[in-house]
Amino acid sequence: MSTKKNNKVRLVDIARETGFSIKTVSRVVNNQGDVSPKTRQAIMKVVNKYNYSPNPMAATLRTRRTRTIGLVVPDFTNEFFGEVGLAIEAALRAQSYSLIVSFSGNSHEGEVRALELLSSKYVDGILLASVGTTTDAINELLKEEMPLVVFDNEPPQVATNVVLHDNINGAYVLTRHLIDHNYRSIGCVAGLQHQSSGSERLEGFLKAMEDNRLEAPASHIIVEDWTSEGGYRAMNQLLGLPKSERPRAVFISNSIMALGCYKALIQAKVRIPEEMALVSFDNLSFMESLEPPITTLSSTGHSVGEQAAKLLLATLSNEDSPPVERITIQGTIIKRRSCGCA
Repeated sequence: MSTKKNNKVRLVDIARETGFSIKTVSRVVNNQGDVSPKTRQAIMKVVNKYNYSPNPMAATLRTRRTRTIGLVVPDFTNEFFGEVGLAIEAALRAQSYSLIVSFSGNSHEGEVRALELLSSKYVDGILLASVGTTTDAINELLKEEMPLVVFDNEPPQVATNVVLHDNINGAYVLTRHLIDHNYRSIGCVAGLQHQSSGSERLEGFLKAMEDNRLEAPASHIIVEDWTSEGGYRAMNQLLGLPKSERPRAVFISNSIMALGCYKALIQAKVRIPEEMALVSFDNLSFMESLEPPITTLSSTGHSVGEQAAKLLLATLSNEDSPPVERITIQGTIIKRRSCGCA
């Protein structure tokens, strides 16, 4: 075969020169199926010789696959979703998949629009950080047999694969840590309760209080959105209580909210932890940089992203309908000075 530029070399040409079937060559160049290392090496030698790359459109027509995955997240300003996105992209790239990202803005309408957009782009599957309220839109995709993995929040009445933090246990462990430091009056800055991450973290907090026979008055539990502004409002509400009625320590449902809580305490000249101790779910990088640094649960963004991508890839490679899986990711406590740890 004469030397040709990559846009003229065809799969059949490589098959002819290597002596292998077109099907085997296709598996190698598209990184699909089981091929022995020796065969792969022989084929790739010729592929590299001619600088061959497969035609994506032709591959799509042959396989009805675009080798493209859609990702829906609220945004990337939250470091957690940045970690998730990087882990997903790395896992997909290793299997020769591309990634299209669409942002929901953490709203119901935004998520529905993002799902509609991605499904119209003929993606092979979707990874969704759900706001927890788009059950109808998700079930519509499942009816169309769109491979789907949901993470971060679990929408009700949806039978699909999910990857989640172990929210209940994580909140329990952090609250129990405060109790072990002999705090008895403990408040909670909780996330939105229509989302499983918000309701489950509040459930873990309440369970730890109940198991240790401690009261959790309604005035000590503030539900807010998952923003720094939400945390700021919540902490100012707690600081608005008479000093004798304020909680002595607070469990905060995520790091972004914790930043707002920290700001409110600094502005009010309330010393941490001498006058109010803090612990927070998540471990975004800035938590260690605050003074004092905040005790947290280790960040699980990379693990969530990696597991979600693996689960979707396994679904795509299994022509039979695999059983629905629910994976929970455990975090570990990172002890810092905001709760009185040395």
